[in-house]
Amino acid sequence: MASSTVKFMALFLILFGSSLAAEHTVGDQLGWRPLVNYYSWVRSKSIKLGDTLVFNYDATKDYSVAEVTQFKFIACNASNAEFFDKSGNSTVTLVESGQHYFMAEGHCSDQMVFSVLV
Repeated sequence: MASSTVKFMALFLILFGSSLAAEHTVGDQLGWRPLVNYYSWVRSKSIKLGDTLVFNYDATKDYSVAEVTQFKFIACNASNAEFFDKSGNSTVTLVESGQHYFMAEGHCSDQMVFSVLV
C-alpha cells in the first residue's frame, strides 16, 4: 500500500508539479535597477521551491544578475558566481531549497542585492 502511495505522489508531482510553480518578476514593474528596495519586494512575495525569478534590466547599462554564496554576497563579489548574466532578461529557477543570494556586480551600494529563503 505504501509503495502505491509513493508512486501516486511521484506521478502527481511529475504531471502537476510544474503548474504549481510561479514566475516572479523581480521588482515588479520597476524591474532590476538601482535604488529599489528588493528586501521589501521579497517580503511581499511567497516564493517557493520551483518558482522562477525573472530579472528585467537595461542591458546597455553595466547591470548584471549573479547568484552567489553568502560569503560572496557579503563581500559584494560576483566572481565565480553560481549564475551570472548580463543579457537584460535573466531567469533563475529555484531548484534547491535554502537561502539564495542575488546581486548585480558592482552595484551593491545601489541596493541591487537581495536574498530569498525557499
